[in-house]
Amino acid sequence: MTARIKVLDFTAEWCPPCKALKPTLAALAKEYGAAIEIVMIDVDADQLSAQNYNVRAMPTIVILRDGVEVGRTQGARPRAFLAGMIDRALDGDVAIASP
Repeated sequence: MTARIKVLDFTAEWCPPCKALKPTLAALAKEYGAAIEIVMIDVDADQLSAQNYNVRAMPTIVILRDGVEVGRTQGARPRAFLAGMIDRALDGDVAIASP
C-alpha cells in the first residue's frame, strides 16, 4: 500500500512570502498528482491548527505521511527544495528538514 503524503501549507493573506510560494505549491500539486495532497491552512482563520502544529512563522510547510509528521520547513523555498522533501517522504524517510 502506498503511503499517503499530505503537505500542509500554513499561510496568511497578509504574508508576501506565502503569496510567492503559492505558484510553487500549485506546480508541485500538478506534478505529483494523486501521490500527494496539498492543504492550505490560513493561520488567521484556523488558529487551532496552527497551535496544534506549533507554527510560529509563515509560511510553514509540514509534511505528513499516513498522518504522522515527517518533515517541516519555514519560509518560501524553491520548487526543487520542496520536491526533494516530498520525494524523501514518499521514499519513507523521517525527520526531513531538507531535500
